[in-house]
Formats: sequence, C-alpha cells, structure tokens
Amino acid sequence: MSIEIRNVSKNFNAFKALNDINLDIHSGELVALLGPSGCGKTTLLRIIAGLETPDAGNIVFHGEDVSQHDVRDRNVGFVFQHYALFRHMTVFDNVAFGLRMKSKKERPSEARIAEKVHELLNMVQLDWLADRYPEQLSGGQRQRIALARALAVEPKILLLDEPFGALDAKVRKELRRWLARLHEEINLTSVFVTHDQEEAMEVADRIVVMNKGVIEQIGSPGEVYENPASDFVYHFLGDSNRLHLGNDEHVLFRPHEVSLSRQAVEAHRAAEVRDIRPLGAITRVTLKVDGQDELIEAEVVKDHDSLVGLARGETLYFKPKAYQQVANI
Repeated sequence: MSIEIRNVSKNFNAFKALNDINLDIHSGELVALLGPSGCGKTTLLRIIAGLETPDAGNIVFHGEDVSQHDVRDRNVGFVFQHYALFRHMTVFDNVAFGLRMKSKKERPSEARIAEKVHELLNMVQLDWLADRYPEQLSGGQRQRIALARALAVEPKILLLDEPFGALDAKVRKELRRWLARLHEEINLTSVFVTHDQEEAMEVADRIVVMNKGVIEQIGSPGEVYENPASDFVYHFLGDSNRLHLGNDEHVLFRPHEVSLSRQAVEAHRAAEVRDIRPLGAITRVTLKVDGQDELIEAEVVKDHDSLVGLARGETLYFKPKAYQQVANI
C-alpha cells in the first residue's frame, strides 16, 4: 500500500506545523520521520492516519485520495508511545478488541478471533502471556502487545508514534532490532516517528529528516549520513564537531573522524585535554582549541597510543580525517 503526501500544510493558530510537505512512501517500505521536538513529524503522522485534518493538501493511499475519509475508513494500525492498552482486559482480550468491534457483518467468529489472536501473540513471541493483565508486563512486553493489537485488524498501513520512547535504552535497542526483523516478515507499509537518530538509522529503509515544518532531506540511512543536504542534517544525524578556520569558514567532522597524536605532527593542531571518558571499546577525549569556545570531541579505540598516560590539562595534537568545509552562517 503506497502513500502519497501532496502539498500538505497545517497551522495551529499562528504556529505553522507543516509547510507544503510532499512525500512518496512505497508499498512495503519502512520509513522514519526523524527530527527534533516541534518539527511536525507527529502532526504529519496524525494527518496520514486521519486523526488531524490538513489545512491544505491531499493524502493518497495506493491511488485513492483519502483526505476526506474518516480515520475508521482508512484501515491504519496505530501504535502509541504509551501503549494505550486496556488495563481491565487481559492480553488476549486487548489483542482481540479490534476484531470484536467490527460490524456484525465483518466480525469473525470467536473461534477465528481466538485463532488470529494466538497467531499474533506467537508472532510477537508472547503467547504464554495471553491470560496476564498489562500491569503484569514489562514495558517492552506491553509495546509488543500494542503492536499485535494494531496488526489484528489487518491494517493496510502501520503507523508508530515514538513506539519505544518510554522504554530504557537496552530494551529500546532490542525492540527496534525485533521490529526490523518483523517488518521483513510481514512486509507492511510502515511509518514511524522518532527523534532518536540511531533508531532511525538502524530500522528504517528510508529516513525523512524534518525541521520546523519542512523536509530537509529524504534518503536511505547511508545517504543522509554520508551526504547530508544541510548543516542541520549533518548535526542532527550524529555527534559532530565544528572547527573554525577563519575567513568566515569552518569544517564539520565526526568525533570518530579525528587523528590524535602526542607529538606535533604536520597539519595537526594543538589542543588542551579537558576530559577523558572511557566508553567501553572506545574512549572520548574532549579538547579545547585556542580561539574558539566550542569544544572538540574525539573518539578513538581504548588502547590508542595517544591515550597512554594521558591526563587532563596536557596537550594533544589533532586533525580531522574527513570533513565538510562550509561558510559560516
């Protein structure tokens, strides 16, 4: 099921949430809407779902304009950040809810509902929890149940709004890998909202980077990371450094794109070590360069030669290995 978004704009009083958005999402694709808070990504997702009405523009599902269709007629599955499970219902009944709410003509028999629910619970690997209540589940389990409930009604499109935002980092990482594998199995057109760059890079087929109600860039994770279309995209898609060169120019480079040396080396600049932070397999060194307030961060393997006996206050010499040179704005 493809999605076409044509010239969509949305204002909330004087605030322009979306400004002339155009986007094509292909059938079976998993697309991430990525951006900071207030960039318009959740508003766009809600307009696709039919939960918000655009001030201008159209939403087209597989050639059919659904802009005037009620949310109930769009056949989308929606997964929210905070699960939205019914506390008084068991896991089984939560997943079965959408099927039981269908019109009498479309509603499956209870036997078929039971079969479908167990299929879905097996798919999310939680059939053994069918008789439990939401409060008896972990956050990760609740979110998988919320996903099973969204899939129960066989939606044409799956929409996820910050689906892992309420979970701790370890569970979040496990679930997004699980979601990527699940998406390959069910091949359902899916759109998810996130402000987590790593999440978007790991899960999505394509990333739509948004800022202040407009689309900054669309591309595969590799394309937007390696070839950012703007200064904003570069900074938003990972840690970055800015080194001023003078003449109203600066270079941008990632912390892992830094060469470090204890000795003065050609083309390397001297800097004062402000912090040394071990982070497992890598160590992050924070440097202060004369002539600029912004600090420089370098990440090297933990046994790098430059780290042996290194202490705060000492001088290191650094050079960006790869960088993007731009004019100061």
